[in-house]
Amino acid sequence: MNRYRRLSRNLIVGLRFALPLHTKPALIFASVGQLVSLIGCLWIVSIATDLVEIGIDAEFSPWGVLSYATQSYFWLTTLTLIVLIERRSDEFLTLGVSMASALIIISCIWIVVSNIWWEIHPDSYYEYSHKLWIGFLIWEIVVFARVLASILRPAPHRAAMYVTIYGISIYAVASFLPMRAVLVEPSNNYSATKIDVEAAYYAQANLLNQSLYLVSPQRPGIADLYYIGFGAYAGQDVFKREIEQATVLFEQQFDAIGRTIKLINNPATLHTVPLANKPNLTHSLRALATLIDRDEDIVVVFLSSHGAEDATIAVEFENFAMNDLSATQLRAMLDENEIKWRIVIVSACYSGSFIEALASPTTLVITAAAADRSSFGCSHENDWTYFGRAYFAEALKKAGTFTATFELASELVTEREREEGKDASNPQLSIGREIQAYLQKNNL
Repeated sequence: MNRYRRLSRNLIVGLRFALPLHTKPALIFASVGQLVSLIGCLWIVSIATDLVEIGIDAEFSPWGVLSYATQSYFWLTTLTLIVLIERRSDEFLTLGVSMASALIIISCIWIVVSNIWWEIHPDSYYEYSHKLWIGFLIWEIVVFARVLASILRPAPHRAAMYVTIYGISIYAVASFLPMRAVLVEPSNNYSATKIDVEAAYYAQANLLNQSLYLVSPQRPGIADLYYIGFGAYAGQDVFKREIEQATVLFEQQFDAIGRTIKLINNPATLHTVPLANKPNLTHSLRALATLIDRDEDIVVVFLSSHGAEDATIAVEFENFAMNDLSATQLRAMLDENEIKWRIVIVSACYSGSFIEALASPTTLVITAAAADRSSFGCSHENDWTYFGRAYFAEALKKAGTFTATFELASELVTEREREEGKDASNPQLSIGREIQAYLQKNNL
């Protein structure tokens, strides 16, 4: 019998172990070649999963090969440890071939089930994907218990110990080892786009003046909300998309059409939207200060970028010399322009570090994470970060007011992170006594 027929026969036995159906270990063709071939098939299935999730634009990552090799090493080491404890090293290949065959079946079913769920319930996919993964993990452990009982036939207490060892091993590998796919999301290769930096800088005054020209003056007797969206990191499109979408939703929710300004760092908006840098932010706040009634109107600043624990966000666009923006610098801009009622929303890692510098009796600060926590969702292909989606796209219309929206968004983010097995980002809110009363008075 040639090796391909043996491989097919082993996969059939793996199918019967996985489902489970009655099978006989004697039907397994155990050899080093078969084990290596089956592990290779497992890699192919994993790579196919990456391709399905990311699409045909996926890029090859050599680090993914190392990650897959590390997973395979720990898996084989676990099986080796078990047969050595049981003093049945002669059964290692049979055990390994049986489990590899079954895992291929489980992995193929994972691809089908997870993609069906995505097609049917895209909005709740991430909410339940971790539970789905746990279910498949339990399935693998049960299959291992069955294979173990069929091949090694250990005493019940020893079988329980081996199953526990196997379960802990695969959970630890999946949860704690750095993971990298062989096929990864394409990088935003904006550096390949030829950009005339000098011309872009010269164009800023005109672009900013056009944006500010469209801003409407305040309406007497109405607490108008003015908004500046600041998407500061050009390397990933998610920040551009978040600012663009949040601006539209803010206009709709707060009757703010004609009272919003976008500042974005991204190649796609370079010729149509002013850059998100400190000079443009300073100029925008100065312009708003001349339009608003300082005792009546509210200025909202929404920052979306990568953050750091020193209360700064990244302001970056390759080949443009930009400085990061700190909380103290933003506070100084707001103070210098005598903007009384101010709301600052920061969607970034460690954004809770902004609170200390910005807090005042007339300031509301909302952050996507605590000062010592990361936030999530800043992938190039995403439409929103986790917090941005929860706050603007999901909670804003339902809750209406800023504080109620934060409370609902915080619950949504926490639940999503828990379902996906991520460390909690712990979104933060700091509200001054005076602005709290003013927002309540205006039902905001």
